[in-house]
Amino acid sequence: MTTTTRTTLLLCDLAPFRYSTRTRKIAAMVAPGRPGEIRAITLARVGRLGMSDSPGRTEIDGVEVEQLPVSEIDDRRNLTASVRNLLLGYLPALWRLRRRVLSTPARTILVGHVALFWLGIRHRRRWGSEVIISSRELPGGIRTKGSLATWFSRLEPWMIRRAARRHAFTVVAVCDSHAARFGELGVKDVLVVRNVPLASFAPDFTPPPEGPALRVACVGSLYPGRGVEVLIDAVVAARTAGAPVQLTITGPAGREYRQTLRERIDAAEAGAYIALEEACAADQVAACYQRAHVGTALYEAVDAANDSLSNKIFEGVVAGRPVIAGNLAENRALVARHRLGWTCPVEVGPIRDILIDLAADLPAVRAHAQHCHHVGRTEFVWEIETLPLQKRLIGT
Repeated sequence: MTTTTRTTLLLCDLAPFRYSTRTRKIAAMVAPGRPGEIRAITLARVGRLGMSDSPGRTEIDGVEVEQLPVSEIDDRRNLTASVRNLLLGYLPALWRLRRRVLSTPARTILVGHVALFWLGIRHRRRWGSEVIISSRELPGGIRTKGSLATWFSRLEPWMIRRAARRHAFTVVAVCDSHAARFGELGVKDVLVVRNVPLASFAPDFTPPPEGPALRVACVGSLYPGRGVEVLIDAVVAARTAGAPVQLTITGPAGREYRQTLRERIDAAEAGAYIALEEACAADQVAACYQRAHVGTALYEAVDAANDSLSNKIFEGVVAGRPVIAGNLAENRALVARHRLGWTCPVEVGPIRDILIDLAADLPAVRAHAQHCHHVGRTEFVWEIETLPLQKRLIGT
């Protein structure tokens, strides 16, 4: 692939481009009609969730993508693994990322992860670019045991406050409460762009399957704090109470964590009604929801970063399925306002009770699907959601 020298928008991120959902959607919004103007530079692998892709250069959805090699990642959650990953994996890869990004002039640079905000600022110093930082979580909120992101998160509020005093940049937050927190840290220009899907994600309406069992879908990256263990236990409890419930879990996960989920299912002798699948292709996510009656977005309140609006709510609804979501403030407000499903504490008892009630009235659950599909297609479309951002990115 020929490298362009007329880059309008440069995107950089930690995760491979295919897995950088928010960054990829932003690129897809602006790339059509601008061949060679949009570039992305990312790492080829990151984290313990199995997010890896081939290093090198390619073109994806009209975007020139370069993914930089990273040494093997140890997915064990302990201090030794974290230090090894930092010294042997991420620091050399980040140095390569820094070198490639700073050697690429662009009118605008979008940084897809707050941990790379310093790289955006360095790019502005060198090329005079406009800096936009896409934030996925509450500043300083990550507290995942054994995660390098947690180390950075503890320093994040201080670093952002310091940077905001010295530099001009825009932050794109995923919900109003996060935007307010960035404002408290001194960031003067904050936009809210929810994690809604691209219009191309939205499938035609497909009625939910007939009975007799209530089918539940858990789709997306699997990791501690996402409520997967609680959901498994709740389904087992609902079955024990006599409710016909089936669960399909689909998504990437670290080897060690996937094994713990498998052992949990096997220990409950639940393999006949709980399926643990590998990650599906991006264009199959909607289909995964449509094979079920309801989707799930059960993020546990153990991590302050889990308080944002999850794209899992929007994915399920746009696919035409109501969602069972954790009762975090942003979730409660959205689900209640648009009648998108049900919220409850991410605990076995409350989820079990919802599953039992839904399984007892499948016709009502099926009828709810059409409403969710209509709301999703009219309210939760990325191309509309991001209109305020588009002029910042490409000056149109």
